[in-house]
Amino acid sequence: MKKARLMSSAGAIILLTLFLAGCGYHISGKSGKMPGEVTELAIPIFANATGKPDIEAAVTGAFTTEFAATVRISENADAVLNGVIKSYDLKPVSYSKNDVNQEYRLTIIISLKMTKKDGTVLWAENNVTDSWDFPVSGADITATKDAEIEALRKIARDTARLVKERMMEKF
Repeated sequence: MKKARLMSSAGAIILLTLFLAGCGYHISGKSGKMPGEVTELAIPIFANATGKPDIEAAVTGAFTTEFAATVRISENADAVLNGVIKSYDLKPVSYSKNDVNQEYRLTIIISLKMTKKDGTVLWAENNVTDSWDFPVSGADITATKDAEIEALRKIARDTARLVKERMMEKF
């Protein structure tokens, strides 16, 4: 009886695998091609149009790392991904019963444009927005600053992944 159930389960798994392979199912961002069939991309340091200094390196680095898994990153590529960090907004979102801030929400807005060397726009989006909440440490200002930096890094990684998926799925 156990052997029959095992065979039945194995058969169901094989059928499911064949079905999924045959129906075009894929994990988002793992299929498709870059706009304009780009295989090599330059990603210069993003412009920082905010009042927050030194955030452009973290954001550009996240995009470079994400796109390097799909295309070759080169300064002399046929296409360029330019970005502008338009907004860096930090707001308190939760308070203790004593009206002490316990959590911040960091929101960034980025404008992105991928162009060919001749100026042809392959992909663009003006207001890519993402946010992340992080805890405030009332006793340790350094811990709060570290949490803010980590929130920025997480937003940058998540946004880079989302942008690449949108490009590859032609959204």
